Amino acid sequence: MAAGFAMKVRIVVQGLAIITLVTSWSSAETITFQQGVNGYQRTQDTSIRWMFSTNFGDTAEEDKDHPGDIGAYEMWSTGAGRTSVLEVGHFFQTILGGVGGSVYSLEAGPAYRYSRMYIRFRDVFGTGANQVSPGAEIQNATLRLYNTQDLGAVKAAGGAGLGETVTGPAGETIVNQRAEPKLNSGTIGIYPSLIPISYGFDDGLSTKGKVTGRERRRSKERWSQVTGVPGGECFQSLPPFNDPSVMQFLWGPADFDNPCIAEGENEFDSSHPGAIEVLHDANTEFKDFDVTGLIDFITGDGVYIRALSPSGELPTLDINYGNAYRSSEFGNTYDKDGNLVSDASAEDIATRPILVIELAGSVMPGDVDGNGVVDVADLGVVGANFGSTNATLEDGDFTGDGSVDVADLGVVGANWTAAQAAGNGSVLVPEPATLSLLAMSVLLVRRRRR
Repeated sequence: MAAGFAMKVRIVVQGLAIITLVTSWSSAETITFQQGVNGYQRTQDTSIRWMFSTNFGDTAEEDKDHPGDIGAYEMWSTGAGRTSVLEVGHFFQTILGGVGGSVYSLEAGPAYRYSRMYIRFRDVFGTGANQVSPGAEIQNATLRLYNTQDLGAVKAAGGAGLGETVTGPAGETIVNQRAEPKLNSGTIGIYPSLIPISYGFDDGLSTKGKVTGRERRRSKERWSQVTGVPGGECFQSLPPFNDPSVMQFLWGPADFDNPCIAEGENEFDSSHPGAIEVLHDANTEFKDFDVTGLIDFITGDGVYIRALSPSGELPTLDINYGNAYRSSEFGNTYDKDGNLVSDASAEDIATRPILVIELAGSVMPGDVDGNGVVDVADLGVVGANFGSTNATLEDGDFTGDGSVDVADLGVVGANWTAAQAAGNGSVLVPEPATLSLLAMSVLLVRRRRR
């Protein structure tokens, strides 16, 4: 009976000339994704920042009774990896603070900046070349971020950066001591993002769940951070709002346990079992993070990355807490509409974020029985379960959508040639193997069963 079925398959193949679907397969157990390498162009990342002037409005003559200013330039974002460095940490900005009307004083400062990062790798799973098969068993997933100097006070603030001297309350000229770019170290936390992030090049302001795509755009949109109504129950239960240590957690995207955020508004979850927190030093090199427990997020809506300062410690002109990383499109040049003007250099590309996925074993899409070839036996499984729902890889669901259908037949057809290349002499179907002829073969199988 098996020989008769094989003969029918052979007749169908030899009687039709149809375009071949080709999907490459690599026997390597490690697959690497990096923007601009091996044709991969599907990474997105962005920075979220805010600044805090601790005693906004104060001068030598006046000590205002109000919290510091959280809106110096903040809650802005540079979207879609269009900036060369993404800061993650708590940084010292300047020794001065704002009084208002482009006037600054020593009493109003110091000012700090807090930076966070989102990143995701799209189209990691699939049946195409250099993709991970939906049915593959992942042994480890590692996110590699290249540590470099932070942006420093001037570049971090963009157009809001202060010069070497500023105007004081009495019109005098004041020397502005500001943070210069430097290497940093700190504890980095990586957590699942609970909301999708919209990336782009529009000129609009950043809003909840959306980042603008142009570095010059800034906004005071505060996402879901605590705003609290003065005098309200939530506001009264919080620590003082002019505490720089408090500002690093109460502002910015909101965590799962934020007391002043309504249910469903949380934007990341630091309690997730896959969340990681790891201390990294200040060396210029790739830093590795084990994101195995976050693989569904880093390949989906993304992960949120923040820094954790030591208890009671604040950054200074000499010491910051965190790291700064190369972005996914470092070195590329774009016009105002987001069109690529020029590509990055090889050196630039080499330092972009990397996602390394290690498989438990060699996996070939379409190989149900795991014998290293896609042949009649695998086709028979698909035929026997064709039309099934709630299906698994063992049933022939190679696309991971829960059904065995024409798309799964396409996976078998696309990898039939790869099976022949593996050198297995039992392969019965010669080139070209295609979706259409395999569909006809399945019909033969189902008719024979009936």
